[in-house]
Amino acid sequence: MNSSIGTSVPGRSRAGSERSEAFAQYSIALFCLVLVAIPLLPLILQAFSAQPLYGWDGSLTFANFVHLFGLPEIPALAGTTLLFCVISIAFSTIFGTVLALLVGRTDIPLRGALSNILLWPMFVSPLVIGFGAILTYGPSGYISGLYMRFTGQSAPWDIYTVWGLSLMSGIAMVPMTILYCISSAQQQDPRLEAAARSAGAGPLRIVSRITIPLMRPAIVYAFVMNVVAALEMFAIPLLLGGPVGIQLITTFIYDKGFEAGRPDYGLVSAAAIILLIMVCSLVALQHILLSRAHRFISIGPKGGRLQPLELGGWRWPAFGLVLLYIAMTMGALGFGLLLRSFVSILTPFISPLELLTLENYRDVLFNPTYRQSVINTVLLAVIGGFVATAIVGAIAFVAQRSDFRMRGTVDMLAQLPRAVPGLIVSLGVFYAAIFVPGLGIIAGTLWILGLAYIIRYLPAGYGIVAPALLQVTQDFDRAARVAGASWAMTMRRIVAPVVKPAFLACYTLMMILFLKEYAAAIFLFRPGNEVISMTMLTAWIPGYTGIVSSLAVIQIAITAILILIATRLFGVKLHG
Repeated sequence: MNSSIGTSVPGRSRAGSERSEAFAQYSIALFCLVLVAIPLLPLILQAFSAQPLYGWDGSLTFANFVHLFGLPEIPALAGTTLLFCVISIAFSTIFGTVLALLVGRTDIPLRGALSNILLWPMFVSPLVIGFGAILTYGPSGYISGLYMRFTGQSAPWDIYTVWGLSLMSGIAMVPMTILYCISSAQQQDPRLEAAARSAGAGPLRIVSRITIPLMRPAIVYAFVMNVVAALEMFAIPLLLGGPVGIQLITTFIYDKGFEAGRPDYGLVSAAAIILLIMVCSLVALQHILLSRAHRFISIGPKGGRLQPLELGGWRWPAFGLVLLYIAMTMGALGFGLLLRSFVSILTPFISPLELLTLENYRDVLFNPTYRQSVINTVLLAVIGGFVATAIVGAIAFVAQRSDFRMRGTVDMLAQLPRAVPGLIVSLGVFYAAIFVPGLGIIAGTLWILGLAYIIRYLPAGYGIVAPALLQVTQDFDRAARVAGASWAMTMRRIVAPVVKPAFLACYTLMMILFLKEYAAAIFLFRPGNEVISMTMLTAWIPGYTGIVSSLAVIQIAITAILILIATRLFGVKLHG
């Protein structure tokens, strides 16, 4: 009798443990589904509804799409968007590839430091780049004024054109190309280049015949990501195109849904769905193209060390060209913002030393709205980033380290928001707050911004944690099972500590992304839940350029401090 009791109790315990595990895994999967559905389902319903969601009668219609394509401005809007995409993508892809080759494969001086500097725009909001462009290269900008002062003529450039806003957007997109291409350029089999050198090939021939062809998957990946980024680009077209009436699809959605006195929710949703379909198609194309990337594998065993390409007499000119690009882009934009934050007026015709002031920073410190926006941004970054990392970890454990029968679906759901632009996330969460019972309670608070940010960047965090989990042997899980540990305990006590560096990197990335995010807050911004990006945008409208510059400098400084802490104290690597 005692023997039968002794064997039955563990059986009941194991059955109860399995039910608890199944409940936890189903709960996490359902939560992931809800996160993805929150911005998308209300948006889709609104696109096919003749009434606003708060008065929806259950009927569906295609009238919003008929109305959208019947607008007389749509052909011009499509043409302008296409031209913008072509220019910005060509600039970012060409310049990014060339810069990646120079700092990643050649022997130019300080190439390690230069590669880090070139990636910095990734950590800065496009709003900051747009403001910096106006302050430096605008008609009244500092560099434009310097040109007029020394030549007596107006500057030959005009950033308030499709070409101008396209090139400035391209500057924001270049680091993405560098990030993907520099890793590909540095991981090629050195025996191929050694063979080419022994055959008498010079650096240019090696690059054109060997290096670039082997980089094709990375260039294609960067190209598709740049197309997605161009279609999503909102801040720079708004700042540079809005004043002169240049509209892209993103600014069209903003104008019709935010600036209009009576927003046409159906029209806005229909336009957002069109943008969503285009971005989803591009992401799907990216997966198809990368599925054939194995044809370009060039790394094998005992490949040796890849030596930098010697440029000879072109070494210093190449170094000068990289410095010139940095000086004319991020250097000039950052200098304009920093200088404007410390002067009462930004002009090249009066010495800045005569105009120095701390008034702009005093206004930020003592104005409740500005001060609260900084506090809210830091809270969102630190606390929201931590919550996002915990959510990413739970989803990744289910998708990558469990026997959950729908783990493949969870993996797909976690990556789905990558194809959803921030503006659409903001609009979808705005509709959800109206349509979903109970969600309206957090409308106008930091909670709803945190929700939108987590949805927006769920794939970014998942992309760090999931690969790290795949690299950890399953033997840990099996050994823990034999010892009687539950799935949750195995993940918490054994697997999570092993992938701690990936969680730290995910948390750091989330904080940086939350700090610079603006698009996901556009339709959710209310007095009381101000963040730095939206406060800069509202302060820019009445012309408070000193306040905007100070807030931009503060945002950059906070980002730099976080990166310094993460990389120096915790050894986090934000790029390869």
